[in-house]
Amino acid sequence: MRKGTVCLIIMTLCTVVFALWVLAPPAPKPRMVALTFDDGPHQVHTAELLDILEENDAAATFFEVGEIVGEYPELLARAVSIGCEIGSHSYAHGNLAEMDEEAMLADLAAADEQFIRAIGQAPVLLRPPWGDYDQRLVEKSGKAIVTWSLDTRDWESRDARAVVDYVKGQGGLAGQVILMHSTHASSVEAAGELVPWLKEQGYQLVTVSQLIEDCYGETPAPGGVYTYLFFK
Repeated sequence: MRKGTVCLIIMTLCTVVFALWVLAPPAPKPRMVALTFDDGPHQVHTAELLDILEENDAAATFFEVGEIVGEYPELLARAVSIGCEIGSHSYAHGNLAEMDEEAMLADLAAADEQFIRAIGQAPVLLRPPWGDYDQRLVEKSGKAIVTWSLDTRDWESRDARAVVDYVKGQGGLAGQVILMHSTHASSVEAAGELVPWLKEQGYQLVTVSQLIEDCYGETPAPGGVYTYLFFK
């Protein structure tokens, strides 16, 4: 076989392999979902949510408000003990992006102090109240910024059926981060139906950090930003 013919065959094979690689559909994400609960800890509802998660061998991420953490540190300790993740939701639920830098960092430091007292360490993840953040927060907070991909607006409707129907109506949920709150009885009721239903659909309920690692191949770290566009 002539040298030129061999080269042509090799080039053709390389072209075919490259085309198959480019045109091949991306691998499906693992069937993982991250439930997240903001604004706690709540003396009653956080405990109820932990009961639901523990009964269903499921995990979630709780973005907690620092000034409340000191009142119920045992709830955070229990959450960690059953495999859940704790994230910061600021100290006083103020708009961090609207604060001057000194006030912003003081708020985050005060929150971290409460977390360290409750669970022995400061959270890696930060969900800024209302999802509002700016570049200063990304660069100076020392945390990974996490928002969400599906907003149930449970705080607005206070209607468990509306929350459940919204989530069930979204179709494929693999790799999604669902925003809920631990401050309303209706949210607990919705979680009581959604957690077993998600498992029946074949989804694994995991922490945000595990979802980012296993579905997107990244490890959340300070300076990272994980918002709606990332999870899509």
